[in-house]
Amino acid sequence: MQIKASVEINAEPDRVFRLYQDATRWVDWDPEVAAASLPDGLKLGAKGWLKPKSGPKANIQIVEVTQGLSFSVQTRLPLCRMWFGHSLSSSSGSTVATHWVEFKGPLSFLFRYLVGRSIQASLPNTMLGLKRASETRVSAP
Repeated sequence: MQIKASVEINAEPDRVFRLYQDATRWVDWDPEVAAASLPDGLKLGAKGWLKPKSGPKANIQIVEVTQGLSFSVQTRLPLCRMWFGHSLSSSSGSTVATHWVEFKGPLSFLFRYLVGRSIQASLPNTMLGLKRASETRVSAP
C-alpha cells in the first residue's frame, strides 16, 4: 500500500524538476530533510545519502529518472526496501506534483507501521514546501 500526496503548483514542470536536481538544497523546501547529498547528481544509479530531521541517516540510490517528469529513490532497511517516488504532470499551465512512498519486503508491514505513519503525517508539509519554493522561483527576478 502506497502513501501518496499531490499538490497543484503554479509553475511549469521543468521549473519544479530543477528543485529535485540539487539534493543539497532539498532542505530548502522539504521540512522533513535535515541534509542530503547525491554527489553524481540526479541520474539513474546515483548513490548518496539523506538525513531526515527525525531518524537516522540513510543511504539512497536513484532507481528511476525521467528528465523533467519523475524520479524514484530507494533505501534499504532490514528485510525491507523503501521507495520514494516523485512525479510531475502538466495541467494547463500548472504542474501537479505527486510524491509517494512504498515499502516492499518481508518486514514491509513493520516499517509501514513504524515509519509510514510519520511520513503520512508529514507528506502534506513537504508538498506545500515544494509548491512554495516552485512558485517563489517563478515570481523572483
